[in-house]
Amino acid sequence: MNDVSQTSGRLIIGSSGPVPGVALHSARYDASGTLAIERSLPLAEPSYVAFDPCHAMLHAVLEEDIGRVASIPLDLGEQRAEAASGGALPCHVAVHPDAPYVFVANYGDGVLSVLPTGEDGRITSSSPVQAVGHESGSHAHMAAISPDGRFVLCTDLGADRVHVYAFDTVSGRLDLHGTVAVPDGRGPRHLVFHPSGRHAYLINELSCTLIACAWDAASGRLEPGAEVPTRRDAGSPVANFSAAVRVSPDGRHVYSTDRGDDAIAVHAVTGGGAALERVEVVACGGAWPRDIALTPDGRLLFCANQRSHTVTAFHRDPETGRLAAAATALAVPAPSALLPLHLAPAPL
Repeated sequence: MNDVSQTSGRLIIGSSGPVPGVALHSARYDASGTLAIERSLPLAEPSYVAFDPCHAMLHAVLEEDIGRVASIPLDLGEQRAEAASGGALPCHVAVHPDAPYVFVANYGDGVLSVLPTGEDGRITSSSPVQAVGHESGSHAHMAAISPDGRFVLCTDLGADRVHVYAFDTVSGRLDLHGTVAVPDGRGPRHLVFHPSGRHAYLINELSCTLIACAWDAASGRLEPGAEVPTRRDAGSPVANFSAAVRVSPDGRHVYSTDRGDDAIAVHAVTGGGAALERVEVVACGGAWPRDIALTPDGRLLFCANQRSHTVTAFHRDPETGRLAAAATALAVPAPSALLPLHLAPAPL
């Protein structure tokens, strides 16, 4: 499992919480999973981060009552741009793959926002070009862009729905295309697409389950299918809240976290992507695993343990999907988001 051919990379770490040292961090990792922080940029509650590879630009939501979004160079330089997020407590940001826009989910009031970016990748307006509100009690938790960029899916934890919006890349406007209901009390939090583009996996924070969904790219239709528990013991009395979901680059496994159980669940993708089968549940190595992320080669998995103030590393077996603890944990104040980036080897 410790393949020395694995490349090194950079891990961007967002953090969020009422503790000293909250910042946006850049760390290096190697094939062993060892992490070393290179630079930190103090910011107010940078709880989630996305990357624009065309401009080497990071975008971070600043999760405050009056939300903001910051555009930051990859080297964490001070020349950044900030704009209003269009809502309260922004918790997720996504970058469109082809058009100059970013999307922000505001948890506090359920608003989904669209912000324009300029030729250098930075946000260019002090406010969104569009801010879409939802019903009372809505909690927008994620803006997931479809693989072809034609749709934006917004998970609504408060309403037990996934809103599907058609996106016009010229005007930068969203138009409601459809709304998908999940059973009451699920609390849909995050959604990730399978590399095939034909399926997606929805994690539910309150019911601690994963739903395998079919995705029809032509019609923009999301259809929920089989639902499986994330917890080893679904009947455990321990208070638990599911958080992150990721699919491996090879599309063979889905990984998710549970805060309370402090565990990572591994599921094998079966039925051509339509179903999930549990492989194992392992301890995350810390407390309150808010986010996980796989390296681009799929060999390492990192876990942000928000309440133990650590980032832990695991080797991933590409055949079985199983995880094995890797290097010593990295101490980071309240880590909440992880973004691994491949670093090409230096020319000889």
